[in-house]
Amino acid sequence: MLKPLHKNALLSTFLHIESRLDEMEPLLAQGKRPSPLNRHVHDLSPTEAKVVEDYFARIRSTMVTCLEKHGIPVEVQRVSLRWSLQTGVNFLSVDVAEVGPDRLRGYGELDDAGRQEVLSIQQELDRLLDRVVAYLGDRLGHDLPERLAKLQAAPASVAMLRLLDQIVMRWQLVEFRPTIDTIVQRLESPQFEIAVFGRVSSGKSSLLNHVAGSSVLPVGVTPVTAVPTRLVRGHPEGTRPRAVVHFAETGPRRIDPKELAEYASEEKNRGNHKHVTGITVEIPSRRLREGVVLVDTPGIGSLATSGSAETFAYLPRCDLSVVLIDAGSTLNQEDLSLLRDLYEAGIPAQVLLSKADLLTAEDRQRVLQYIRDQLRQELNLDMAVHPVSTLGADAVLLDRWFEQEIEPLWERHRTLMEESLHRKIARLRESVMAVLQTLLAKRHAGTDAERWSALAGGDGRQLKAVERLLDEADAAIQQAETRHRDWSADEASLMEAILQNVAQAMVESARKASGKVHKPLMQVIQESLVQVGQTAREVVTGLQKTLSCVLESLEKTAPLAKADTAAIRNAPLGGLPVIDLSPLSAKCNCSIPGGATLVPKMAHWMARRTVDSQLADQLRQSITLYNAQLRAWLRTSISSVVEPYRSQAEVFREQLRRMTTNTEPNTATDAVELIRNLKELEQAGTTERTPTGDVRRLDKGKGAL
Repeated sequence: MLKPLHKNALLSTFLHIESRLDEMEPLLAQGKRPSPLNRHVHDLSPTEAKVVEDYFARIRSTMVTCLEKHGIPVEVQRVSLRWSLQTGVNFLSVDVAEVGPDRLRGYGELDDAGRQEVLSIQQELDRLLDRVVAYLGDRLGHDLPERLAKLQAAPASVAMLRLLDQIVMRWQLVEFRPTIDTIVQRLESPQFEIAVFGRVSSGKSSLLNHVAGSSVLPVGVTPVTAVPTRLVRGHPEGTRPRAVVHFAETGPRRIDPKELAEYASEEKNRGNHKHVTGITVEIPSRRLREGVVLVDTPGIGSLATSGSAETFAYLPRCDLSVVLIDAGSTLNQEDLSLLRDLYEAGIPAQVLLSKADLLTAEDRQRVLQYIRDQLRQELNLDMAVHPVSTLGADAVLLDRWFEQEIEPLWERHRTLMEESLHRKIARLRESVMAVLQTLLAKRHAGTDAERWSALAGGDGRQLKAVERLLDEADAAIQQAETRHRDWSADEASLMEAILQNVAQAMVESARKASGKVHKPLMQVIQESLVQVGQTAREVVTGLQKTLSCVLESLEKTAPLAKADTAAIRNAPLGGLPVIDLSPLSAKCNCSIPGGATLVPKMAHWMARRTVDSQLADQLRQSITLYNAQLRAWLRTSISSVVEPYRSQAEVFREQLRRMTTNTEPNTATDAVELIRNLKELEQAGTTERTPTGDVRRLDKGKGAL
């Protein structure tokens, strides 16, 4: 059987293997996300990469089985992924700051054109990082059903849209410009858009052909749709369908619907090299209504090419989404990610199980229940899933869904469109506020301009406080590491103290009664070593307390970074090493004559001589072994506490460095203006809350933008 030391070594090795696997797995993913900046040439085929991933999974499974077999508890320090990402993005911001004009001046003077170019690069990267920080801070994906209700209750008016437009222009938040333009376009041409989403070859085009009663959209088993295609009602009924293609460089062109594949399919328009911006097909169908648009989107997922990007670019525009889950492959992460994106954008969804004809009635119900369970478990969505098909007798399923779920919306399509615009403006306001808050934090303003002034200005007392806190933590870490390094230095004195205690216990035992004293002597040694173990634990717990307090104080003092003290307080220290005194058990039956106690000095001399001759050598080995175990435990435990602290402290150190070297003259002014803009958006949110439908007044004032 494995001894405790063997088990510890095994666990340590397995953890090291796991860290190596974690380093290699992103290399396999590089083929899925190619970048000219990658250092590796991706010379593995998709099949080879998948096989390697499977072997990695089997290695992990083997290690877990081994740990379970030998009863080795897995004590892994776990930290929040969200916090780790936020910390990582903070470091990326530090990297971007290093390419600013002032920093690059050390490599030679920049002329005005070069300075402007560097600023442009820096601002673009900063803008993207700000969006990541804002998104992580929003925690949008945590409760998707409440998100729709929250957006519906948020304010939306032309005044809000005008204010947002002004703020976006002031802070050059160009990433929001397409959203504002889309909302204005929707106001100019109010239509209720129902978009069909799904993976490649999930049956989107076939479904819309069946609904419209016309096989106008190209279908196939490979990626077909290259750009979003809009179906609208044509007039009069009985006439042939008509199609209009819109291009980026030229005006719209009317084509015969039979030519649609030349522009709409991935095969004939690969990568949208014809620069099609949109396709509209007019169909004289009784199922379509004025003011309602059905949209066929390109497939998403691993088989999709550029069409997937077109789909996600269109996604924020639609008002209602219909997501198809292929019965041939059932629900996967791509479907879940799509639904999450839709709900985070404030777009309600209906879920369909397409190609339901492939399943028996029993299998169909089992798959439907599985999808519902996964939606509830992964996204906290409790929603119906409808089976549909376009083939044979099962086509009645699609007709029934359309008649029961979609056609009732026709009478309310105007109101539904207004509610959708309401959510889009509320989502825009929410996103802009998140980015402004990030910009404010980056200017070291905290929650108000006075905090920046107090921290970076005046006599600098708070800056000195930050330095003092960091120094205090460094001193505590150094002290703990010194205790670990010198842990065995007092081994001789510990040995002497234990021998003295054992000898004294032997005398006391002889004084009280003659006979075996096995248990008292073992107990004395055990208690002495337990006290040594407690001393080791106090070294680590004291360090935990100090570093936690330092981080809490830093978070109160410094304005930007957030501290995760739980990562330190809950560090997996594990139990102290087990004291193994079994080699001493046969030696601890020694004693001295009871009569010797009549002369105390003689009794103690005899006891000590007996202990030295019979116990000392084996006791020394046991103490040396236990000290070695404690030293190894100290190293691991101190590391588990110090590592999460240092990863967080670096963020505060970088803040301190940047605050003490900040030379931007407009930092405080910008902070004041950012606060004013945030308050304007917050006040607009409280003074303009109106019943649902107030958004219908937006189109009357769209010219104000």
